[in-house]
Order: sequence, then structure tokens, then C-alpha cells
Amino acid sequence: MATIDELFPGASEDGLLALRFYEENYFSIAEWILEPGKKIILGDPADKTCRFCGKRSPEVTFEMEAHALPECLGNKSLFTAYECDVCNGFFGRGIENDFGNWAKPQHLFGQIRGKKGVPVVKKGPGDKWRLEWNASDILEITQSDDDPVAVVDDAAKQITFTLSRDPYTPVAVLKAFTKMGLTLLPREELPNFRVALAWIRNRDHSAGLVKEKEFPVLHTFVPGNAPFVKIAAVLLRRKGDDLAVPYVTFVLTYGNEVFQTILPTPERDAAISGRKVQYPYFPNVYDLGVTPREPIGRKWVDLSGRTVVRGEKVQTRIGYGSARPRDSEPQLP
Repeated sequence: MATIDELFPGASEDGLLALRFYEENYFSIAEWILEPGKKIILGDPADKTCRFCGKRSPEVTFEMEAHALPECLGNKSLFTAYECDVCNGFFGRGIENDFGNWAKPQHLFGQIRGKKGVPVVKKGPGDKWRLEWNASDILEITQSDDDPVAVVDDAAKQITFTLSRDPYTPVAVLKAFTKMGLTLLPREELPNFRVALAWIRNRDHSAGLVKEKEFPVLHTFVPGNAPFVKIAAVLLRRKGDDLAVPYVTFVLTYGNEVFQTILPTPERDAAISGRKVQYPYFPNVYDLGVTPREPIGRKWVDLSGRTVVRGEKVQTRIGYGSARPRDSEPQLP
């Protein structure tokens, strides 16, 4: 049998180290690569039980389309039969709205098409500045001299955009990532995540399941025009409870970005609570032999804050001559 080094001869050293780590400690329990135009519904449409609130029909209805991953990611393919209309509306108005507000600047520059197309980012009232893609895939910029959203550097041949996020609560965004993972989780794993299922439904974001600054989301940014053409999601479960690694890892890939987080489970991770554990970035094709246009950007994002964040600035730099501004990494908080 070929070794990992032989299978990926062009891989970076860090990519090989990460691949060995996940090969030794984890195996996949769910994998999805979404095909545009191919609709998949997870679960049994005849079993009208919501996995989030536990209620059944006719106490609750299941008439709305429930996206397994938020539609703002560009997901128009993967749906579920086990999210009731009450929970669907609750998440859509709550943690998924926070996620959409937090991710909107990245989705603008990545041209991620949600329910209403690529999002428009603006500052009101009166659209003091506004960024949107027109029908010809050209980014239109409207701004005032006293509050420019785009600053041109002719010497460096770069444009720096400084945008403001819509209000969001960081831990609500973290809950949204957790909800995505729990949605894709095989049914037999649900008893291991009862605490997490209750946590994402708790309106009180001050109630902590995760400790502040100790539950990071790993973020990878790959420059270029849609380096990840398709949305992909994977859930990895550790191979044995004797391993000092988190029980389940969730990896989401789309557009220019990879987000990776742990699904919180006090039921299965009590033994490693409070301990420092290895948690390398999950390797992607650009770590394993495909050469990116520019260096890959990576950082840990702290989404454990409990209070609403307003007016947060997000800065993105792009080079001249790009058909689409995907040439450099957005500066996340």
C-alpha cells in the first residue's frame, strides 16, 4: 500500500504532518460535496420528528424547506427532513442571521450567492457607501469623499476596502457553525450531543457551554477565483477514547475559505476538558500538491464573545486587473 508521502508527492511539509495526524486519530462519519442542481434531502420524510426540539407532527409542522447548511453559503442542494418549521424560523431569525451578518463582507468579495444573490454591503442611511456586483459581474463602488470605503494605492497597485459588519454576537456565530455540524451528524451520534443541542437553542448567549478564548474556529483563506468551486463538508470522529483529541471535528469548505471547529460534547470530551490538545488545520488540496496563486492565509478566530458587536471593521486588499476581487485575505477579527 502506498504511503501518504507517495500518494501526495507535491504536498507541503505542514500538509503531510496534518494529514498524518488526522489519519492516525480520526475517521470520517459524514462527507458531502454539493452538486449544483442536485437536490438531496437528509433523513426520512415519513419520520416527522425534529432533532433540535424533539417535537413530532402534528405538534409541529414540517412544511418549510430546511437547509442543512445555510442558504447564504450558496447551498441550494442539501436539505433535511428533520428540522421543524418552528426551529427553522428560530435559527433563521437568530444564530443563522448572526452568521450571515458576520460573513457578509467575505461573501461579497467571494461572490457567494445566497437566497437573494451575492449580498450587497452598504452603510446607511442613504447608502453613504455601497458595494454590489452588477449583472456583468463588475463590482460597483459608491462612496463619499469624507468616508471612502475604497482607497487606491497606485504604487502597490492595490485597492484597500474597509467595510463595517452588520451587528452580530460572536458566540451566536459559533452556535451557527455548531448547528451546521449537528445537522449533518449521523442520527446514532445525537445522544452524545444533547448538551450542544440545548445550547444552540438557548436564546441567552451569556449561558456558556464553551469557555471564552478556548474554543477557536480555524480559518483558512486560499486566494484566487473560486478555488473551492463546490461546497464541501466533513465530520471526523476520533478513532478511540484513549486519544487526547476532540471527539468530533467539523470542516466546512466553500468559495475561498475553509472553516474548522469542534462540536462541543461534554458527554464525550470530559477527559480532555481544560487540557491543551493538538488540533492542526485540516489539509486541503492546496496543501497537498495543487499550487495556489498566492500564499494561503491561516488564523484562529475567537467567536466566544457573548455581547453584540456593532460597526466592526473588516479590511480586504485586492490587486488591480482582477476580474473578481479575490486576490488577498480578508482581515477577520
